[in-house]
Amino acid sequence: MRPKDSRSNLFDREVELGKVVEYVGRLGLPITLVLGFRRVGKSSLILVALRELGLSSIYIDLRKFEERQYLSYRDFVLELQREVNNLARRFPRLLDFLRNIDGVSIMGNQALFSWKSSSRVSLASLLDAVNEWAGNGIVIVLDEAQELVKARGFNVLPILAYAYDNLRNVRFIISGSKMGLLYRFLRVKDPESPLFGRAMGVVELAPFTKEQVIEFLRRGFEELGIEFNDYDTVYKELGGIPGWLTYFGLKYYEYRDLDRAINGTVDYATTLIRREFENFLADKAVARDRYLTIMRIVSRGCAGWGEIKNGLEVMLGMEISDSRISEYLRQLLDSAWIVKPNNKYCPAEPLIGKAFRA
Repeated sequence: MRPKDSRSNLFDREVELGKVVEYVGRLGLPITLVLGFRRVGKSSLILVALRELGLSSIYIDLRKFEERQYLSYRDFVLELQREVNNLARRFPRLLDFLRNIDGVSIMGNQALFSWKSSSRVSLASLLDAVNEWAGNGIVIVLDEAQELVKARGFNVLPILAYAYDNLRNVRFIISGSKMGLLYRFLRVKDPESPLFGRAMGVVELAPFTKEQVIEFLRRGFEELGIEFNDYDTVYKELGGIPGWLTYFGLKYYEYRDLDRAINGTVDYATTLIRREFENFLADKAVARDRYLTIMRIVSRGCAGWGEIKNGLEVMLGMEISDSRISEYLRQLLDSAWIVKPNNKYCPAEPLIGKAFRA
């Protein structure tokens, strides 16, 4: 279940991989976005792209803050500090470029960044130093960057804009599974946003099609020397998310029983999905039951606006304004819990639907 980091282990993402390498490498775009649902393979794609590019990198995984209601400057700086020191262990000369920055102390073979308001390190100054050091280029990855919408007491958008305009050796890969929320955070279409008007590369990873699911499983079971033919059943029950398919493959290898492997995967996935939805609801206590009701309605089968409005009003025993329903749906769409094909609202993927039907 861990992200892959070599091309040989990356299944059927050659087009997407080529785009990332082209945008970051040949074109040298300051910012490239990698978008897709949870567990669709974004982290694996990024890690393989970094290896293909052969550039130094700093990888900040913001998923660890998903359960937090807010993200402090201290949280972010300590994560940045850890990753910079990981890089400095490979390239000790980097510390010389950080030595004279206010808010940075060099202790032996590591850098310590201050987060105190009276002496906090400047992110712009850090990037200046990294840019000066990285003559051949460096990639900074912000994985699941929509978590930065929770930032309190700092704002990375002006820093991203500064790097975009001034730091030729620094390139960012910004990934997000909550695509609407990520775009809302970046505010790329807002004239008041620091990033307004900046061109970015965009790479989107879709779930596997039925044909891709069959080939993905066929290759995996072939490598394990296992005969398997029930591909249609797996696709029908689990959909095309690579993370769930990989878990199923492990369970089938363990059990050698289709029903048991599928049921084990569904149990694992729905438990994880419900926990992630609880994180989504953490700052929505007043409307908690309304969001749950919407998910239950759309999980019975795709639902239109009227059906959702009626279901909510029956649950509450009162009328709900159209604007309030629009906000609930926007939040769910932005966080990729639902999608809207053909003017109907549906679970973003089959196992999300199963999680709210159970």
